[in-house]
Amino acid sequence: MVSSFTRLLRRISGAAAVILMLALVSLAPATTASAAAGGNAASLAAANIGKTAGTCANHPTTNSLGGSQFIHSCSGGYSGGPEYWCADFAEWVWQNSGFYTGGLTAAASSFYTYGQNNGTLHTSTSYSPQPGDAVEFGSIYDSEIHHVAIVSSVNSDGSITIANGDWNGTSGTGSMAGFAVSSSVVASTISAGQKSVGSEPSTVDTYDGYYIKAYTTPVASGSGNNPPPVTSGNPYSPSAVCGSGFGVIDSHDLNGAVIFLLYNSSTGQNCVTTLVSSPSSAVSLNATLAVQGGASGSNPGSFTYYAGPVTESAPSACVQWGGTYKTTSWTSGWTHCGGGSGAPGPVGSNIYTPTQVCGSGYGVIDSHDLGSAVVYLLYNGSTGNNCVTTLAKSAAGAVSMNATLAVQGGNSASNPGSFTYYAGPVVENAPNSCVQWGGSYQSTSWTSSWSHCGTGSPSPSPATGNPYSAAQVCGSGYSVIDTHNLGDATVYLLYNSATGDNCVTTLAANPAGAVSMNATLAVQGGNSANNPGTFTYYAGPVVEHAPSACVEWGGSYKTASWTSGWSHCA
Repeated sequence: MVSSFTRLLRRISGAAAVILMLALVSLAPATTASAAAGGNAASLAAANIGKTAGTCANHPTTNSLGGSQFIHSCSGGYSGGPEYWCADFAEWVWQNSGFYTGGLTAAASSFYTYGQNNGTLHTSTSYSPQPGDAVEFGSIYDSEIHHVAIVSSVNSDGSITIANGDWNGTSGTGSMAGFAVSSSVVASTISAGQKSVGSEPSTVDTYDGYYIKAYTTPVASGSGNNPPPVTSGNPYSPSAVCGSGFGVIDSHDLNGAVIFLLYNSSTGQNCVTTLVSSPSSAVSLNATLAVQGGASGSNPGSFTYYAGPVTESAPSACVQWGGTYKTTSWTSGWTHCGGGSGAPGPVGSNIYTPTQVCGSGYGVIDSHDLGSAVVYLLYNGSTGNNCVTTLAKSAAGAVSMNATLAVQGGNSASNPGSFTYYAGPVVENAPNSCVQWGGSYQSTSWTSSWSHCGTGSPSPSPATGNPYSAAQVCGSGYSVIDTHNLGDATVYLLYNSATGDNCVTTLAANPAGAVSMNATLAVQGGNSANNPGTFTYYAGPVVEHAPSACVEWGGSYKTASWTSGWSHCA
């Protein structure tokens, strides 16, 4: 997912993260000198060098196992179409190498959180990456993770070769799909002196300050958002400190302790705790948390194991979080805005964020850069309302701006005028319709195509020949969060964030009569259900309540069947 333009990498929750990188210089792999538990993953990654997103690409290919895509690279678990797929590729490699993939999504940042949750995150500069590891890239200009790749070999000269999914796509296409269908899996070699955490490899164009943020090693089995203790010396985990329902969404290493930021999506509560890595006696510790424009808290003192928990409600606001260990302190910028996810904070001299403009309950689901401003599309899952605002990056006086929003077959609105900070908000209700959104700043303007159709999060349109969509089958309030292609049918997993209910349905692609179909859903440690039978259009819906548990979902169509592992752990 590399581009010379800033692009928004979605998170399943509807949050946004910027993903901007230029092309790696592709070098031929050197001889592998060592192998590790991830060796099969390394070989599988290498076997797909040169492959494109799949049969949807400008240059169609199948993956090395014969599949038509990498997870959702073509079908768009998020977008309903081709999506930024570097994380899809990395997850596909691990999944098909027999490793646990619970909690992984199309967000590159999910690999960092996976490492935290399963005790295999490597942020030390002394760590030597192993074949099969994921490598996460960040930027010196923000706190986000922008790209993930797989270490395909550790070479005899100490260098490593990585396989990058969604690389070298065509810039300036103006859409996620346009970039995704023009990119491919590309190999690049990082020298021995530039492979450590914190390095900016010269084989990565550093126009935007990209560096190696961490490595993550895959595990055979694990747990979603319930990380183990920081080390064997500390009996506590961040989720044990913050309590039931909280999942880790970010962390910062203090070299002797780790600060964790957690979020509870059912309550809108954020939680910060600082955990000592190797506790021996009481030392000076602190955990801090502030809500932009709201409350703040801290817990300074002398503690043996941890400081905190410090908890604040911020379902639709940015937070600033940090902590202290002995004499070392750190505080984040304003980040993780809206719905507990990483929607953008203020840009430049602009004091406003898109979630502040649109209001409580909205999360950013897409954006477009206008150069000196950014147009944001937000969605409120509880109301079905979309919201568009155009924010100046560096506010210096009133200028001509606009924000536009149209519902396919319905209403439209705009807000042209002279504004200092932002145009909008422009709001329209479109829980089950496509929208066309855009804006302008001075002489630069842009309007999207019809997109983001159905339940606000990009739910797919009905399959060819099928009059039903997944959102219609499951009902109001549900959003598609994952899919699996069965060839002549697709299995959909949907979630209703307001109720905590999951829903699974299997939709025939080209229905021509009643055939054998099924939809299955199980909650880890809880209930399970299925709907086998003979149906023309779809099987299901199968619904189970799982606001704080992993689910196993799947389905069948004629003789083809599939079941996920435990995943999508809330």
